[in-house]
Amino acid sequence: MMRKLIKTKGIFDGKRDKLLYNKCILIENGLISCIGSQEDFGSITGEIENIDLSNEYIIPGLIDCHTHLSIVPELGNQIEQMRISAPRNILRSISNIKKDFRSGVTTMRIMGEENFIDIEIKNAIQEGIINGPRLLAAGKGIVASNGHGVVLTVADGPEEVRKVARQNLAIGADHLKIFVTGGISTASRNLNNSTYTLEEIKMAVSEAERAGKYVAAHAHGGIGIDLCIEAGVRSIEHAVLISEEQIEKIIKSNMWITITSTIIFDDKGVGAKDITNEEIRRKLIYGRQVAKNNWKKVVTSGAKYVIGTDSMHGRMVDEIKFLIDLGVSNLDALKAATGKAADACNFDRVGVIEKGKYADFLVLDDNPLESIEALENIKHIIMSGNFVEEYI
Repeated sequence: MMRKLIKTKGIFDGKRDKLLYNKCILIENGLISCIGSQEDFGSITGEIENIDLSNEYIIPGLIDCHTHLSIVPELGNQIEQMRISAPRNILRSISNIKKDFRSGVTTMRIMGEENFIDIEIKNAIQEGIINGPRLLAAGKGIVASNGHGVVLTVADGPEEVRKVARQNLAIGADHLKIFVTGGISTASRNLNNSTYTLEEIKMAVSEAERAGKYVAAHAHGGIGIDLCIEAGVRSIEHAVLISEEQIEKIIKSNMWITITSTIIFDDKGVGAKDITNEEIRRKLIYGRQVAKNNWKKVVTSGAKYVIGTDSMHGRMVDEIKFLIDLGVSNLDALKAATGKAADACNFDRVGVIEKGKYADFLVLDDNPLESIEALENIKHIIMSGNFVEEYI
């Protein structure tokens, strides 16, 4: 059994409000075995590899709580991209994954792909066929015939929702994704209305919970968010038009909100090619006008929130910076991308540096609690205790 002892200058563990200075991390079989001072490990015997990072800072690998594998928003028409054949989309996805991995993302929650390519790629990573972040897969998105996000699969009525949910769960989905309101990148779909009934959303929640899983819901505002709260989904994705009353209900229901900023505000997002459609342009301009104010209410309310790139591959640091622009501290912005993100994803093996967790770290030259720009210069990426950057 190979053990590794990493000596560090400072550790942000993903949950504490301050760094741990001059500590060592003992790794056994890819897991964190112990954290302590160098003196605590003086009596260790047997084979051990000493890794001297005493001039560097260690933080947990970042968690992207909302993304897709096969989509590149800058290319426009995201739905058509997801309709590309499975073999080709798997190849397209691998280059996207590499961008995410290089940016420090070691866990990604995938929010819907056709042909179960997210589950296939997840399995390939787990089997060591390719290198990449840990994937949490949803399988096929659950969407009504007249909903935002219609690709190849639709589910109308509770029984069809049940069937698609069970298909996803049978093949190994970690969670379910349901599209409730319209989206900015789809014309003729209202951001406040719901294309699903309460009964249909509850069916998805029921099927997920009976399998020990949960539902994440695409919902921007209005009756769509109201129905999601009532149905008991775990997280509201995007929430551009969320109201103060809905935020309070979400707090009382112990739910999560996932903020996805870059795809809206960056001109390589929806503003690249999709904006040429006049209706999409109108929704995007309106979304940009209201999103910051609404999300600022979220982050100052006490609601539980996390962040995701929504397929803006390699842009997690920009999502973190956006939170800071909203007034969130470096500390809390990093928590939203590490420890809290793991909680939101219901995946307790990542996101924090403590005994029993996967040894997934980023090695930085500078202290990110003092300067978030430290994340733009990742010196090393470590997965399960192994340096991986040479493979990506």
